[in-house]
Amino acid sequence: MTRLLDRMMMIAVIGAAGLAPLALFAQTAGSSAPEKSQTVIKGGGEEVVLDVIVRDKHGKAVTDLTPQDFEITDNGERHPVKSFRLVQGAEAIDAPVAGSGEGKHVQLDPLRQIRLVTLIYQGLDLTARKMARDASLDLLKSDLPQNVYMAVMVIDHQLEAIQQFTNDRELLKKAVLRATGGDNQNFVGDTDRVEAELQQILGPNPGGQTLQQQANTLQDSANATSNGAATNGAAVMNAQVAALTAQMMLQMLKGQQGMAMIDWGRSSIYALLTAVKEQYRLPGRKTILYFTPGFSIPQGMEQGFKNVISIANRSNVSFYSIDTRGVGAGNNSGANDMLKSAADSSRRQAQSTGYEAVTADQAKVFDTAVESSRANTQVTLSDLSESTGGFLIANSNDLKGPLRRLNEDIETYYEISYSPEIQKYDGSFRKVVVKTARTDLRIQSRSGYFALPPSMVGNGNVIAGYEVPLLKAFESSPLPKSFAFHSDGMHFRDAQNQTFGEIVIDVPLSSFKLQENKETSIFEGRFSYLAVIKNVAGEVTKKFGNEIPLKVPAAKMSALAQSHFIYTEQVNLPPGRYTLETAVMDQQGETVSASKRSILIPEVESKLGLSSVVVVRAMKDKDASTLPTDPWLMGDKLVSPTLEPVIKKANTPTLPFYLVVYQDQKQKSVAPELVMEFTRDGQLLGSGPAPLPAADKDGRIQYVATVPIEQLPAGNYSVRFVVKQGAETVDEAVTFVIE
Repeated sequence: MTRLLDRMMMIAVIGAAGLAPLALFAQTAGSSAPEKSQTVIKGGGEEVVLDVIVRDKHGKAVTDLTPQDFEITDNGERHPVKSFRLVQGAEAIDAPVAGSGEGKHVQLDPLRQIRLVTLIYQGLDLTARKMARDASLDLLKSDLPQNVYMAVMVIDHQLEAIQQFTNDRELLKKAVLRATGGDNQNFVGDTDRVEAELQQILGPNPGGQTLQQQANTLQDSANATSNGAATNGAAVMNAQVAALTAQMMLQMLKGQQGMAMIDWGRSSIYALLTAVKEQYRLPGRKTILYFTPGFSIPQGMEQGFKNVISIANRSNVSFYSIDTRGVGAGNNSGANDMLKSAADSSRRQAQSTGYEAVTADQAKVFDTAVESSRANTQVTLSDLSESTGGFLIANSNDLKGPLRRLNEDIETYYEISYSPEIQKYDGSFRKVVVKTARTDLRIQSRSGYFALPPSMVGNGNVIAGYEVPLLKAFESSPLPKSFAFHSDGMHFRDAQNQTFGEIVIDVPLSSFKLQENKETSIFEGRFSYLAVIKNVAGEVTKKFGNEIPLKVPAAKMSALAQSHFIYTEQVNLPPGRYTLETAVMDQQGETVSASKRSILIPEVESKLGLSSVVVVRAMKDKDASTLPTDPWLMGDKLVSPTLEPVIKKANTPTLPFYLVVYQDQKQKSVAPELVMEFTRDGQLLGSGPAPLPAADKDGRIQYVATVPIEQLPAGNYSVRFVVKQGAETVDEAVTFVIE
């Protein structure tokens, strides 16, 4: 047994990737689950209220329609109009509804006549500020109707309030000048200048290549020349230096622009969600005028963007986005350049001889191609506006005409309600179509809503349609177990030596049903997950989830069988015991699995600390969205954990473990010591020391140790990690199964 233990204790610190099969690893600072566009469902009753704007083919508002002129279908079924009125200026004109009796008017909430308008400004350069300022002041030239209230806000990393809702024009003018004024330094022009200088170095560009493609071409040419016969060594060296330094500078700019795009998109989505989620408190039509150069949707934030649309529709908020870049801004150039860069990197990688270094572009070719589809910020603004019943104002330096139409939308619209008669609140999307018999009319309204119980959509709750079947799964007894997955709570310490939780969800991708698209030879599917954390009183303290699309080429289907979706979410919770409820749904196969388990956020009882210990599935390169404080970040790698691992010895010669030791900073002269104790099927096999490296400047010792397992017989194993420093001792354990 001693010899076996000695063989097991061959430990090494790991700092490289490739530890295990491919893992789909997702991590965000916080995501909540969004939906598609919705109408307003009044809490406590089954009534859908629509604000409908009707214009003729010349763009003029049509105000002479009756309830009988409208046809409403909900999920393909026609529904009669329950209430109807034309809202125009300060007056609301009731109209009798068919079948309600001669001359009978349906009384609606008089507060529905209130109109709230929020002006939001974000990321404006000097030219855009002037454009937004002139347009906003033009809106305020005439007195506001008594029932119109306006507010002024700015997004600067977060939502900032400049003026609360008021109909005092002078206060609003001051707020607009404050929001669009200032002489903050703008260095975008300097970056443009440097890129222009690089363009001069790289030479003419008749083929319309990106700067990165030109730098690649120049380097290819220099490499080809250096391989020729008689060459001018100095000229070749200069050409290579020019190409490499141009590439280096471009990589700097691209890296920063990529990180800035992610940060900008996240802050925009969170700020807009804040702007709409509380507006459910007042009835009436609500409008947001969003002056912005736009934002792209970072990978992993798709649900967050959909949630903005969903909550806006639920709160009866329409977005009118104003692209402040005006005419000739090259609004799609970012997307096109990214896509070209991805294609060029793919080409260079395919032509590589295998002896040259792989560039960062080549390593990120798939991510770049994915991000390029999100980089068209004008499409994002259009989706935001049209999905909520507004429209996008773009590609124009003259905003008077579009804003005049916008003002008409605020002032004049039909308010129509109907009963959807929902039999099953299954969270599915119900498409709403509003038509008239007159084909020459243009109708502007919301596109639909999710079938959610009224109790779920009131009080500003954020409940996505996909969450409904997952929430129902928690109520089932026994819990559904259609396929295997695991979830658990880990604990780590922050820079202040306080404990925080880390939730991990591990789902084998082989659990999901995929269907082949015959035209593309791509197998497609979709799954969703939801995690709810409750305290000892049964109160929900945290909730997060998402929908994940799966698209797998036929050639990669065999690899899918060994791949996992691994998601981690940091949760800041007071020390104590909690219940983690997790559910996962295969939407293609319509199957659900759920689990409930207890998790512990421990008290900090000593200055010496030890994190949870996990078995490592794989390690991947960090990306631009990785935070420096990420507990899974080790150097330039991210640890991808696995839960309740079952190890096939034939395929796994060594088993890696990840842990973090937090040394007592007041005892730096005494180095922490680690001992590992091995148990199989409840019987102690033995123990032995494992050498720890030195702590970093924060007193952390991040450690990945590998243990050879070829000599271990099959069984249920537990490894207890005991750390000692002076008189202090802490320990953690991890279990696994060897087959």
